Amino acid sequence: MDMGKGISYFGLVAMGVGCMLGTSWLLLTGTWLETAGGPLNLAVAFALCIVIELPFAFAYMEAIPMLPLPGGEVVYSYAAFGPGGGFAVGWAGILMNTIVFCWVDLAAVSLLDGLFPALGTTAVLYHVGEFAVTLPNVVLQLALAGGILWVQLRGANVCASLAKIATVVLLVMCAIGLAICFAHFDPAIYAADGGLDFNFSGSAALLSLLVFSVAGWETVSKAAADATGPAARKAGAALITCLFLVTGILCLVSTAVAGCMPWTQAIGRTAPFADVLVGLTGQSWVRPLFLITAFVGAVGVMNSTLYSSARMLYGLAQFALVSPKFAKLHPRYATPTRCIWFTAAFVVLTPFTGKLLFLPFINVASLTTIVMWVMTYAAVLTLRRSRPELRRPVSMPGGRVTAVLGAAASVFLAGNILLPMSPGALDGLEYALAALLAALGAGLYLRRDRSVSRQEQEKRIFGDLLRR
Repeated sequence: MDMGKGISYFGLVAMGVGCMLGTSWLLLTGTWLETAGGPLNLAVAFALCIVIELPFAFAYMEAIPMLPLPGGEVVYSYAAFGPGGGFAVGWAGILMNTIVFCWVDLAAVSLLDGLFPALGTTAVLYHVGEFAVTLPNVVLQLALAGGILWVQLRGANVCASLAKIATVVLLVMCAIGLAICFAHFDPAIYAADGGLDFNFSGSAALLSLLVFSVAGWETVSKAAADATGPAARKAGAALITCLFLVTGILCLVSTAVAGCMPWTQAIGRTAPFADVLVGLTGQSWVRPLFLITAFVGAVGVMNSTLYSSARMLYGLAQFALVSPKFAKLHPRYATPTRCIWFTAAFVVLTPFTGKLLFLPFINVASLTTIVMWVMTYAAVLTLRRSRPELRRPVSMPGGRVTAVLGAAASVFLAGNILLPMSPGALDGLEYALAALLAALGAGLYLRRDRSVSRQEQEKRIFGDLLRR
């Protein structure tokens, strides 16, 4: 049985935007301005972020129509580097999306705490550092994750429908908020407190955060296998659309805040964009309205990340890179049931850890994101030499220039997270967590069906595609 197809072009864009936009547009503006040291430095950091991520996105543009098969990055890396490479990138993608799914579940309930403060103070079970774990929050987090799980079990078209709703709500509300802010934009306020003073070190410091704040566009590569009609041929364009659209929105929101409120006053605020709109409109209900909008965004991220992690695990099972038990599909909805349950099971522990203990996992997710992007980029270049016969409806734009930029971006990202003196470097605990999760993946890989030959694996993955 094959998984039912039902994602349109807008559905692909919605899945990507839903995984990217989330809550950062509302909650991180103050942090970004503080890290950058002013709005001009922030704008430069966003521009550099596009430059760094674009070569990887271009690589996906070539890979998706070349190998339009379930599993996304698993397929590209298997074709280029064999079973070990396919599993490594697949497990990295599963970890990244699962960690983000759990983290956003925490963030979503934190937004509810902002709307209903009693949720974070009633029936306290215990404290983890300064963070209280309360019974209402635990129940809400599990209920929210359960709702997303139910959507995933119903199939790709239901997932895409939820993503469309979340995306439309986010884009409409962001557009309204931006229109109000830019109608009152004051260049003098933007320049206040040294807003126009340029300091590259500030831009570089923010860049290390932004690279992963706008990650998620690669979700399109997994959804492309479920696309219908012309959407399947335009998946690469959908991915690029997601990257530019979300990065542009995030930069505009921060710029709008800095043009209506001295940027130093945005620092320390939970939702400076909403606070600015309250001041401009004189309506206090605007703030909870935008908190609710961010909650919808969080739901969209959870939907897209669980979809991605389950589809990647299904790809590993289908290709005999993990136990074949994960390849079982729902008899009615044709969804990878066991993959969905396995990846969603991690969220059961999340409500009980508190934010303090979960923060290191986010940096591990950054590492796994680098693994996915760099291996996909390297796979595209490798396949040009090893499998030149593959049909390539789209070539990676930019030719050698993109190849050079991609190599430089790969070195930058790896150095930023692995070198001890870098702003995004992992610490000892995070290395230990990464090693533990890698060991878990190795255990799954060792339990694969070893009776399946390399030839049979390739047949399962590619069918007749490699013999065209």
